Amino acid sequence: IDVDERLRVLPPWSEEWLQAHAEKKTDGLIAINPGAGFGTGTHETTQLCLKTLLELGNLSGKTVLDFGSGSGILGIAAALQGGNVTCVEIDPMANENALDNAKLNQVETKIRILEAIPADLHPGKVDLLLANILRPILLRFAPLIKDCLKPDAKLVLSGLIESDLDEVIRTYQEGGAQ
Repeated sequence: IDVDERLRVLPPWSEEWLQAHAEKKTDGLIAINPGAGFGTGTHETTQLCLKTLLELGNLSGKTVLDFGSGSGILGIAAALQGGNVTCVEIDPMANENALDNAKLNQVETKIRILEAIPADLHPGKVDLLLANILRPILLRFAPLIKDCLKPDAKLVLSGLIESDLDEVIRTYQEGGAQ
């Protein structure tokens, strides 16, 4: 999958990945082994999140939370850009897949994969929060998610349809989020 000219998502068995990995020239590439977690790069919402991450640039020194991380693709992309990443996913099988994907991309030391948001991200410790997940989950966890955000944090919410937007925006703006 060509996200744009800066990023390709490949399966780990592809010739391109195998050669790039052997030559240690994997810049601009992410290997994702399709497994139990959502997020192989084919879905439009995943691609939009990846493009947004690329636009944010260097994330060195930034604390990133990928909420509903699935395969770990967004967290991996953020780690490759220098972020200190926590991936949160309730599905243990998806978490196993995400850990495998982090290892494939050699960012397993920059990512922790958990089933719940840890206490050390509260209050206000997250610089960038990514959530490519459905409206009911975004609404249910809005107070917890908002509590993690620093005052100047970036919040990337995706996985929504147009009829979801007003309610989600209103919910996340309550209490000062923009």
